[in-house]
Amino acid sequence: MNNNDAIAQAYLFFQHGQLEAAHAILQPLAQQVDADFNLLHLAGAVAAGLQLHAQAIGLYRRALALTPGELAVSYKLGRVLYEAGLHQEALSLYLQLIAAGVQHADIFHAAALLLQQFNRHEEALQTLEHLFRLAPQNADAWHLHAISLGRLQRPGEALQSMQKAVALAPAQTVYRFDLALLQHELHLNEEALASVDQVLAQEPDFGDGWVCRAASLGRLRRYEESIAAARKALSLRAGYADASVNLALTLLALGRFDEAWPLYEARWQGELADPQRHGDVARWPGAHAAAGKTVLLWAEQGLGDTIQFSRYAQQVAASGANVVLEVHAALKTLLQALETDPDSGEPTRIIVKAIGEALPAADYQLPLMSLPLMFGTRPDTIPSPQAYLRAGAHAQQRWAQLLEQGREGGRPLRVGIVCSGNAGNHNDRRRSIPLQAFAPLLDMANAEFFLLQPELRRRDADWLETAPALQWPGRELQDFDDTAALIANLDLVIGVDTAAVHLAGALGVPVWILLSYAADWRWLLERDDSPWYASARLFRQTTAGNWDAVMVRVRAELSALKQAAG
Repeated sequence: MNNNDAIAQAYLFFQHGQLEAAHAILQPLAQQVDADFNLLHLAGAVAAGLQLHAQAIGLYRRALALTPGELAVSYKLGRVLYEAGLHQEALSLYLQLIAAGVQHADIFHAAALLLQQFNRHEEALQTLEHLFRLAPQNADAWHLHAISLGRLQRPGEALQSMQKAVALAPAQTVYRFDLALLQHELHLNEEALASVDQVLAQEPDFGDGWVCRAASLGRLRRYEESIAAARKALSLRAGYADASVNLALTLLALGRFDEAWPLYEARWQGELADPQRHGDVARWPGAHAAAGKTVLLWAEQGLGDTIQFSRYAQQVAASGANVVLEVHAALKTLLQALETDPDSGEPTRIIVKAIGEALPAADYQLPLMSLPLMFGTRPDTIPSPQAYLRAGAHAQQRWAQLLEQGREGGRPLRVGIVCSGNAGNHNDRRRSIPLQAFAPLLDMANAEFFLLQPELRRRDADWLETAPALQWPGRELQDFDDTAALIANLDLVIGVDTAAVHLAGALGVPVWILLSYAADWRWLLERDDSPWYASARLFRQTTAGNWDAVMVRVRAELSALKQAAG
């Protein structure tokens, strides 16, 4: 059999999927120095089909040396580089082809996929825009486009691209599920539920779909259905962390703490879980192992969470342990109030350290939000609901003097305002509101209003310039101890669910907390008080998104408060 006949036979084997037979014929021929382009191309394809990546790469490169820029081989070389784990080399090849002017949809698609993988999302979007000119009906490209937009924190645009992908390929459940996730992120809760229900109709055993359904139902305050969906996800995958956490949050909102706290420990196991610190130190097993031991309690999640759960440091110390409380640097000075007994002035068994500072040796460690589990906390056994923090005396006195400067006549009602928190919080869309929404409160006579935020969003800063009745001491609020000192001189704080309202509650200052329709679990349901903070009153949305009605109630209550105070 001559070479031409052998190659023809190998090609027949290749076409019929008999790759081993084709490989046996082609490899001796491909090793010849004078092997031509067609032989090397075919031999490379066979080697790639057999997952012989190094061999395929070598053969494709030899073929390209004979015919530089040949599109089919270049694309196949990029694909086998990707399969071999050489992703950067594959991307470089595709980008070279694009720079050389190659206009082929598959090249742009592959390059965009790799750019996305390397978190080069702006470049991925630019590449996809080129692809859309070549293949505007490419559903997968629209899906990639949506993903990059989402990772660039542009969820509204991402939603439009994902809807396009779903319209082009309605049978692709992955597109529809990602659509549901985007709708959930944008708090389009009814739409998210409808989308995920369509996914589950096609794939009833899709665990992530049931978790998404549980989350959407929770947002719609359909709690028992949410619990059922989370339990369905757990029945499909034992120990499913995301389902456990979702179920825990719903049970907490319902006040079913005994069931919830053990499930909440799964927050460290989810796909997007925060990393645990101090894993080299043994976990604290509880109060029975406290006497004489040093227990490191460390902050997790947001600043408000740290303020709320720092009260448990006193409980651990009361059980006989020496407590090291590790917190965000912005909270260190404030929480150092826990180091001294307010009545005797004597040191407590608590020391406070900032994250990153050197820590003393510890026998045990525990994240702060695991402490309610250790103490078996129920709504009626929450510790220290009155006040457990205090502002620094000197800073508090300084603010008292500043507020009295130049004053004539009676003292006005002093009210702090908080309109927004950390924009990066996943719940920010439903908890933060425009500063302008507080306008109905600001025209009250004999009242002073202070904006308790060191930084403002652009829309709020612009509106503040038109609201002379609202004072903004932003630059004076360098850390939470400064904010605490100002709050301690106020009669009332009115704000959305942020660290500042937790601070007011922890100081025992009256605080009115404005809550969305489906509020965070810690505020429980259908009540206007909080077992976490005795000084708190809760003002809830009665319909989703309607803050105006909340402000009407707040203004009426504020007017009544002023009248009662004379």
